[in-house]
Amino acid sequence: MNAFEKIRLKLILKLGFKYYDEDKYLIQTCLRSVKNKNPKVLDVGCGTGYHAFMFEKYGADVIAFDYDESKVKQANENKAERNSKVKFLIADGRYPEKYFTEKFDIVFMAGFSLFAIDLDKEVMRKYLSMLNEGGRLVMVHNSNLTGLVRKTAWRNHKKEEVFSFFENVGGKVEKFYFYDRHITVKILRRFAITNMSTRMHILISKITKLPCAMLFIVSSNNQ
Repeated sequence: MNAFEKIRLKLILKLGFKYYDEDKYLIQTCLRSVKNKNPKVLDVGCGTGYHAFMFEKYGADVIAFDYDESKVKQANENKAERNSKVKFLIADGRYPEKYFTEKFDIVFMAGFSLFAIDLDKEVMRKYLSMLNEGGRLVMVHNSNLTGLVRKTAWRNHKKEEVFSFFENVGGKVEKFYFYDRHITVKILRRFAITNMSTRMHILISKITKLPCAMLFIVSSNNQ
C-alpha cells in the first residue's frame, strides 16, 4: 500500500464502522444462506475478531484475517480470553491467493476497506472463486444510497451499482437487505433483516440521506 492508501485505511478503521449486539441477526442470516450446518467461514478484514467469534459461536469453523497487525494482535488476545479456535492471520486482502488454497462456504466482508471507494472487479473475482459449491459471499457496506463519497473516504454505493458490479464479475445477488444496525426497540431487532424492513429503510434513507447497512448475499456463477 502507498502512503495515501495507508492513511485512508486508518481513517476508515477509526471512523467508518461500529459494532452492535444485534449483529447476531446478521450472522444468523448469513448462516441460513448455506446448507452446511457447520460451515467453513473466511472473515475478510476481521478487525479484532468481533464477527469471527460470533460465527464460531453459532457453529462455524472460522479463519479470519486483517492487514492491520495491531488489530490481529488484539484479536488473538481476545481469542485467548474466549478459549476460541478461530485462526487469525495478518494478510493483504488484495492477494488472498497468497494465503489461502482452500474453499469456503461463506466468504464474509463487513466494512472491507478495499471496497470503501471503488469496487475492484479483479479482487472480487478472487473471492468468488474461493467459494465451495453452494457457498455464498456476503458483503456488508454502510451507505445512504446516493453514490457520493464521505469525508471519511467512504463511498455511499448505490444498490443498483453493486448489483451490476456482482453481475459483471460472475456473481449473482441472491438476497439483498437494507437495515438499521442499531434499532432502539429491542423487540424489533430480530425483524431488522427482512424484506419489509428493507423497503422501509430505503424510503427513510432517500428522504433523510441517513445511511444504513446494505447486505448482499451472493452466489458464484462458476460453481
